[in-house]
Amino acid sequence: MLHKWRKHRRLIAPVFNANLFDQFFPVFNEKNRILIENLKKELGKTQPFDLLDYLMKTNLDIICQTAMGYNLDTQLNKKSEFAEAITKVCELDSSRIYKPWLYPDIIFSFYRKLMGLQNVYKILHKLPDQVIKEMKETYSQRKMENKNNAIDANDGDNKPLKVFLDTLFELNEAGENFSDEELRDEVVTMMLTGSETSTITGCFCLLMLAIHPKIQDKVYDEIFEVLGDGDQTITIEDTTKLVYLEQCIRETLRLYPLVPAFLRQLQDDVKIFSDDLTLPKGTICILAPLTTHHMPELYPNPWSYNPDNFNVENVNKRHKYSFIAFSGGPRGCIGSKYGMLSLKVLVSTFLRNYSVHTDIQLSDIKLKMDVVLRSSNGYPVTIQPRDRRPTYKKI
Repeated sequence: MLHKWRKHRRLIAPVFNANLFDQFFPVFNEKNRILIENLKKELGKTQPFDLLDYLMKTNLDIICQTAMGYNLDTQLNKKSEFAEAITKVCELDSSRIYKPWLYPDIIFSFYRKLMGLQNVYKILHKLPDQVIKEMKETYSQRKMENKNNAIDANDGDNKPLKVFLDTLFELNEAGENFSDEELRDEVVTMMLTGSETSTITGCFCLLMLAIHPKIQDKVYDEIFEVLGDGDQTITIEDTTKLVYLEQCIRETLRLYPLVPAFLRQLQDDVKIFSDDLTLPKGTICILAPLTTHHMPELYPNPWSYNPDNFNVENVNKRHKYSFIAFSGGPRGCIGSKYGMLSLKVLVSTFLRNYSVHTDIQLSDIKLKMDVVLRSSNGYPVTIQPRDRRPTYKKI
């Protein structure tokens, strides 16, 4: 298991190299521009719409372009079989966690056929197979062109951005010998985790801001201060100034951590001083962000939404592992910085163009768990156009 994790970590590391993040911003900006355009059809409507489908398509396009160099353009298609297949597989596959009678592979295989999952998986595999085929051809063509043109491999001006699939193809050439199924599984995993996590967090964050309009105004005023009233695209430098927005995103992840619990195996004996206990090496422990994040001794009024929980003063008062939405330590989420940047661009672009509203209250949100923690009653909102001026100057 450890070998498999290390292998996967090595594969995805190039995608989340912090030195390359600024090269992703043209993609972040372009895909969010399309989102804003698509949302225009919801303007003026009194009936709420669900944010999920809009944000899922946006983030699927972003992860495919940045991680695999493939322009999927899901947002420009009225119906996306792949996005729908992801939702279906997540819902049905995750039911295995809560139904012990589905644990045996032979029974689960029969269950998949009974629920029609076999056809869903065909749809789920069709797109990654297409991506791999096309990107293999592009990779071979680029390699041949580089060889013919004798491009210096160290020439940063000419060297194209290395993406996830490039790493897979290079390892294959070096003798890793991935099967077609293994290649596809890696691509599906990247597309699923990369889009699902940003989508659900983005939906929850915008819903929180809709429920708390005064906090939304404060976020918008910060965005206006940094970006002004024009249409210039956001840069990586701009995101560093969106401090309160980041607090809102972190508070969203505190309330609704994507992974409410995860397992870790102890590598050494661990002394629990509060109970005078010692957990022996090799023990499997359950760590639960959903529990830790709602401890009143760490977060006063833990079920309320308060971005000030993440101002510098309050963060410095707490243990660094009091917030574990991205896990922590060597196995912490390698994509946390990428995800935060992507979310800052998404939420700031959204709020520059639209104010977001909802009739529901925090207490109305019901949670469910499939692959990640999500709202069982969706993310219902309405939107209104912005007039591009600070909220404190409105008449």
